[in-house]
Amino acid sequence: MKRIFLLMSLFAFVCLANAQTQSTITGKVKDAATGEFLMGVNVRVDGTTTGTSTGLDGDYSIKVSDNATLIFSYMGYETQKIKLNGQKVLNVALGEKTELMDEVVVVGYTSMKRRDVLGAVSKIDSKSINALPVSSTAQALQGRIAGVQVSNATGAPGAGVSVRVRGVGSISSSNDPLYIVDGIPVEDALNSISPGDIENISVLKDASSAAIYGSRANNGVVLITTKTGKKGKAQITYHGQFGFQTHANLIEMANTAEYIDIYNQAVDADNAGSSIKRTRLAGDYLNGLADVDHVASIFQTAPIYSQELSVSGGNDKTNYMISGTYFNQEGIIRNSGYNRATLRVNINSDVKNWLKVGFNMSGSLGNTRSVSSSGDGYGNSEGGSVVRYAMFRNPAIPIKDGAGQYIDKPSTYFGNSIYDTFFGDGYNPVALAENTDRKKTEEGLFSRIYATFKLPFNLSWTNNFGIDYKNYKYKVYNASWGDDNRINNPNSVTVDHSRNLGWTFNTLLNWNKTFNEVHNLSVMAGFEAIRSTGESMSNSDQDFPVWNKDVLYIGGGTGEKVSKESEYSSTLASFFGQASYDYRSRYYVSGTIRRDGSSKFVGDNRWGTFYSASAGWNIEQEAFMQDVTVINKLKLRAGYGSIGNQNIGNYAYSDIYSSNYNYPFGGTSVSGYAQTKLGNPNLKWETSNQFNVGLDLELLKGSFAFSVDFYNKITKDMLVQAPLPPSIGDAEPYWINNGKVLNRGVDLEFMYRKDYKDGGFDVTLNAGFLKNEVLALNAPIVGGRVDNGIYATKTEVGYPIGSFFMYEMDGIFQNEAEILTSAYQGANIKPGDVKFVDQDNNGTIDENDRVHVGSAIPKMTMGLTLNGYWKGFDLNIFFQGAFGQKIYNQILTDSEGFYRGFNVTKRYYDNYWTGEGSTNEYPRASWSAKSNNARVSTRFLEDGSYMRLKNIQLGYTFKTNHWGIDRLRLYLSATNLFTITKYSGFDPEMTVSANSTSEGDRAAGIDWGTYPAARTYTFGVNLTF
Repeated sequence: MKRIFLLMSLFAFVCLANAQTQSTITGKVKDAATGEFLMGVNVRVDGTTTGTSTGLDGDYSIKVSDNATLIFSYMGYETQKIKLNGQKVLNVALGEKTELMDEVVVVGYTSMKRRDVLGAVSKIDSKSINALPVSSTAQALQGRIAGVQVSNATGAPGAGVSVRVRGVGSISSSNDPLYIVDGIPVEDALNSISPGDIENISVLKDASSAAIYGSRANNGVVLITTKTGKKGKAQITYHGQFGFQTHANLIEMANTAEYIDIYNQAVDADNAGSSIKRTRLAGDYLNGLADVDHVASIFQTAPIYSQELSVSGGNDKTNYMISGTYFNQEGIIRNSGYNRATLRVNINSDVKNWLKVGFNMSGSLGNTRSVSSSGDGYGNSEGGSVVRYAMFRNPAIPIKDGAGQYIDKPSTYFGNSIYDTFFGDGYNPVALAENTDRKKTEEGLFSRIYATFKLPFNLSWTNNFGIDYKNYKYKVYNASWGDDNRINNPNSVTVDHSRNLGWTFNTLLNWNKTFNEVHNLSVMAGFEAIRSTGESMSNSDQDFPVWNKDVLYIGGGTGEKVSKESEYSSTLASFFGQASYDYRSRYYVSGTIRRDGSSKFVGDNRWGTFYSASAGWNIEQEAFMQDVTVINKLKLRAGYGSIGNQNIGNYAYSDIYSSNYNYPFGGTSVSGYAQTKLGNPNLKWETSNQFNVGLDLELLKGSFAFSVDFYNKITKDMLVQAPLPPSIGDAEPYWINNGKVLNRGVDLEFMYRKDYKDGGFDVTLNAGFLKNEVLALNAPIVGGRVDNGIYATKTEVGYPIGSFFMYEMDGIFQNEAEILTSAYQGANIKPGDVKFVDQDNNGTIDENDRVHVGSAIPKMTMGLTLNGYWKGFDLNIFFQGAFGQKIYNQILTDSEGFYRGFNVTKRYYDNYWTGEGSTNEYPRASWSAKSNNARVSTRFLEDGSYMRLKNIQLGYTFKTNHWGIDRLRLYLSATNLFTITKYSGFDPEMTVSANSTSEGDRAAGIDWGTYPAARTYTFGVNLTF
């Protein structure tokens, strides 16, 4: 009986003890810096499999013993272990992980911790991407990554962006990087995806990291990972931005009084000794003159706003995210603007413990209204550049007459043809902008499905299939206007329509194995098939008897009708493999090989092999480093590889004949065919051999981080369009393999952070240094047309691609004696004209005196970010700059070259030569001297270096649980507040002209009056429910 009682007592004691030790613990988990509650934090009992995760507002509940230890872990944050010691409520604040080497980076077809990365890979997160109110993700990349130059083609809403990774390697073919979205290649990815849908972006900058993409990786690879849902309750987030834009910088022009003064000075000078006499602006001719700032008149204050709404959540098996965005930007130049709407769905599910599947789909619709904001200004169907004509337009001419009608030629307005001589007959810039009707519609659809199977023997098998569909429609209404309908006469309508469909399938087999807990081996093998198809149609019609855009259709005009149609396709098939080995995460080696077959090449050149090999050493793992506690990470890495480029037309190997060419036959014009492209069946891959060595360092538990990469990239067998003699006709030049280009440089990245009790700060600096040089080329290639038969750039051995070759200005001739003792420049040279350097000392200024004077490729690019936070406040300041590049200010060849009756800049009026010793920089006012004074010379070549305060943002985060709101952040932001530069144009960044885009990078850096960047002020709100 005693034994039974003893056993019962012991059982009761155990039950009581167990009941006392099993308690329910509750609490909340938040971000230590911002106070924001964290959803999806893993809460686990140490030494057991018992666990849970935090909900939407960071709350959790778990049954544990009183003396248990809880482990709180969350991606990107430091893991904490806390012993309960009888606590029933435990609130935890997690700090962000300070060791950057533990960051996960997407590399090729997989992801890995940064400590294991051997190549040159940079990454930015969604916080940096969403900091700016921009339409394009590429704009948010600017200045964020060392060695990556991002520049806007123009500041026009919806305009494209140029991205160059470690320089320019091709003369004629594209230098754009490859864009991969969630594992699928996507055309125009940065413009079709909303910045709010992106989780992070990784840029693969060298062959070690990019060789897995073979022939498409020569210009670098940009990997975009979109946002997915997280485990926990459904979360609703809203991000709204509302603001306005203004012009950031205006060029000051002469006013009417100043123009009259300089005009009469030129008349007096030119009339002396000339048989052609001009009339002075005086007497009755001065009656009724206006004083208009035509440059300011084309600009406006324009609204900008964006709306983003998403719903996300998930459980242990499945997560989801649905998001919608709308962005609208009116242009700072009249009658321009852009809007885009997107919708995205992302679902991932662990269907079985051996099967994971996912589906990702997004659609976008964009609309662009554009004015002619770039171009040569020669009065083409788009009327030239609005900006250019605003600088030309004489201030004495009003914008509208008394009846509210736009004024065109001054002779009509003033009633005397002599006024065209006084003031020029350039187009009214406001009327040009308002009468422009150019609309572009872009429809996009992206979809991806995948399935990953976990197989025996540590194998996993992943299959991806994705499509990228784009549909473009571009419609231009060219109404006849101006006096006697002289502009766009006859009127016309043009409709261009194109569709592109690309699909990608890849299958990947991965094997990972650890031997004896020290040898780690990863092997991947895969196959990929990519096909792209498209069609385009262009139709135009002229001379519509009744101009009403609501009822204007192709076929309704009475003039010439033109219709063109084309279809095209290309295919790429690839086999690839990669193997990586490390010993104790201390010593690393890796190798990659890819075999590509492309339909763009034929015969023995169809297939190409690309490869890389790399090695790394985590020095801090060595025994001799264990006592050096200040160093957390110290890694040395090096790699070499060969990757390719196939960025040419689909049928460059074949001759092409096209219709709609008219020939005289029997006294009439008969439509027929003509050869429009010459083919080259011997074309082969352009290849790039790249070497990279880098060092990564972290100190003081990640408070300080530093990375440096040295690279040498030589591109050979460049795909170049060969210049053709005029006897060939209108045929497009054929492609050849010709030349070799060097890109050599250094990438630096630096970070320092400091945390305090209620706040902290961090500083991030990146800089890229670049040398570009043509090592071999059969013959120089000119580019950058600035006049009929006259070019500003030349690509030749020993200099960067697209270098400026110009006459070198040597001051101003001050007197006749100086003219007589200098090289001969022409029969009409007078004191006050520009003097040039006789480079070959032959006594005559001729084409041989044009020398290399710089290039548009920056020698250095940089970005500086300052972040600070204190309690609920946060402050972000971002600077971006480029240095060492030149800009040819083509627009000044007229506005400071004294052309016709067009206006001049204020600086020219204030400084032009008026007599011996007055200036040695600005020539005299003279129409007869323009051929000499406005030559392609260093007079108009300027330093394009700049440092810009790209963005400053101040925000405050409220801690609230009212009305279902878990987090509320309000902020104010300003973009492009100021720019430090010597450049006299509107914007040192906007230097790509529409009439030079077909020439690519060899024609960059020529400013024809490009749409400038806007200064933007926005108010933003972030809400989480």
